[in-house]
Amino acid sequence: MRKIERLRKKALESCKFRGHKMGPFFHWKFSEIAKAHCIKCGAEVIVSSKPLPNDIEISGRAVAVYCNIQP
Repeated sequence: MRKIERLRKKALESCKFRGHKMGPFFHWKFSEIAKAHCIKCGAEVIVSSKPLPNDIEISGRAVAVYCNIQP
């Protein structure tokens, strides 16, 4: 399993814990970055398998805060 796939799996687990229902990941063809949005509230998560020295691998509002739309 590639690193980007492992990061996507971890990100989805964190988003689910926060109550988000994430759509499919959009992955740029020649990049090691992928991004997805919550279907309910629009919060996003970004994963990068090669972050800059001052950046992190998993980031975005969807992993930081709970979904503000109730089911």
